Amino acid sequence: MKRRAAIALALSILLLLIFITLVGWEDVLDSIERASLPVYAVAVLGSLGTLVFRSAVWHRVLIVVDKRRPYWLIALIFATASFIKYVTPYGQIASGVGNAAIVNRYTGTSYEESLAAVVSADALTYMPYYTFGIVGLFYVFGRLPPPVDPRPYIFPSIAIIGAVVVGIALLWWGRARLANAFVTAILAARRLVARVSTKLAQRLTRENIENRLEGFAVTLELVSKDRRAMGIAMVAAHIGWLGLALALYASASAVGSPIPFGVALLVVALSKIGFIVPTPGGLGGVEATLAAAVYLLAPSAVGMTVATATAIAILYRFATYWLTIAIGGTASLGLTVLDPQPPADGQRS
Repeated sequence: MKRRAAIALALSILLLLIFITLVGWEDVLDSIERASLPVYAVAVLGSLGTLVFRSAVWHRVLIVVDKRRPYWLIALIFATASFIKYVTPYGQIASGVGNAAIVNRYTGTSYEESLAAVVSADALTYMPYYTFGIVGLFYVFGRLPPPVDPRPYIFPSIAIIGAVVVGIALLWWGRARLANAFVTAILAARRLVARVSTKLAQRLTRENIENRLEGFAVTLELVSKDRRAMGIAMVAAHIGWLGLALALYASASAVGSPIPFGVALLVVALSKIGFIVPTPGGLGGVEATLAAAVYLLAPSAVGMTVATATAIAILYRFATYWLTIAIGGTASLGLTVLDPQPPADGQRS
């Protein structure tokens, strides 16, 4: 798995270099070299703030799920989980199961409780992409004239939002059938699992799977009912997200092409589109999405060029994506050394 992650990361960097070359690497590097380091330091601080407050979201949710634990421990666990999410393809979607295992491993919280906590925390941290994104949308298209004609995008946007709402509603109404289908699929896979681990296959009984699903559902309901804790976590999630917008705003200001903060809100929200690219952390796709959004939405008075917009996107990702990888990798080493929940003798390799 480590080898596959390394290969995927290398290919993603190659894709990013190709993108920069197509834009014009000399102009991009020239814009980056002109960046003001003191101003860019604000972008780094904004990214650090995001990590701090998103760790606080995990901390608050885990208190509801199980019991209070030191913030430093949850911060290390969150940074490690973020590292794994950012170095694996489609980590934004598929990392929940693995992150729950990390929480279970280092806190002793049951796996189903850990999974419910991770799902709840992820939902809270993703919410600002919509709330602040809408604020940015109103700001951008409230200007006269708008930087781009919104009419071609209105119907597709409404269709996408409607499809998401309908999909969530159908999943909620049919959650019992969905759970039964999940159990059936797991039981059907027992033979394949047995080829890898007979012991694990023996645990995949209908009763065991249904009990775990029930524990997950009960924990998720417990989290949703604690309005005070969820309110605190939601505020922390929104403050943390503003750190990303600050990082983009500072990155643009650092290269001498400042954009309004309202534009930064919308661009960061739109950056999620880039994660559909099947690369670690959306590498390449996110940078292209950011550069295109900055170029199209920046006020004409700024005189934004494609090369400058690309430089802004790269600086932003260095302050957010690559910094998170560096901190997360260090945190994973720290957890290995500290190891608050050492494995039993039979589990040691």
